Formats: sequence, C-alpha cells, structure tokens
Amino acid sequence: MVQPPGLNLARLPQLIENAHKRLQRVQLECLPYEEVLRKYDRVETLFYLDPPYFRKKLYRFNLADGDFTKMEERLRDIRGKFILSLNDIPEVRALFRRYNVRQVELPYTAQKSAGRRYREVLITNFKDS
Repeated sequence: MVQPPGLNLARLPQLIENAHKRLQRVQLECLPYEEVLRKYDRVETLFYLDPPYFRKKLYRFNLADGDFTKMEERLRDIRGKFILSLNDIPEVRALFRRYNVRQVELPYTAQKSAGRRYREVLITNFKDS
C-alpha cells in the first residue's frame, strides 16, 4: 500500500507564514566562522556551528585537529551563546570538556544506510532550560 504524501498543500500558506515569522531575525552567512563570530558577536546572539566532522574526511573542505583547537579557543571568548554539533568521539569530548556536552541520536535519511542512527554531540556554552 502506498502512503499518501505528508505535505498538505492546503496548509502551505500557513507553513510559509510560520516559517517567515520564525526566521525574521535570522542571519545566514557563507563566511569562515571566525568572520561570522567577529561580525555578529553580541550578548543576545545565538550561533549555530556545524563544521565538518572531527577526523572524518567526508567533504571537499575538512578541518585539521589544530583548526578545532583554534575553534575551541575562539569560542571561549565570545559574548553570545553557541550550539556546536560534532561527531561523538572521545577527542571531541576532551577538547570541548569545559562546555556543556549533550549526546543526541539522529537518523540519517540521505545515505545508503537510510534509517541508521548516528550519535552526535551538541556542545553549548549555556545550560539547557
């Protein structure tokens, strides 16, 4: 039996309106993270950082261990808040030990092993509420 699509076209205008409201004050940039932090760091800012995985060569541009060390050092000094997502490995937990680290499990749907769950960590410089 074929499942009907999950998208209800009658609800599309309301979905777009809701997305518009939620994203009104969001700023998306395609810059090196250091420039984004320098340009937008304020007490009321929330940064979401999603770099390439630590020690996995999956992308055209990857980061070396030293790049992650510099990132950790730079994040120490920001005035705003951040959420950083990375793969859950001991080296990541050790490097970012001064922050709040929370394990999450996510299903990846865009890979050969669709539905397989992966462990990642969300690292923050603030406590969950």
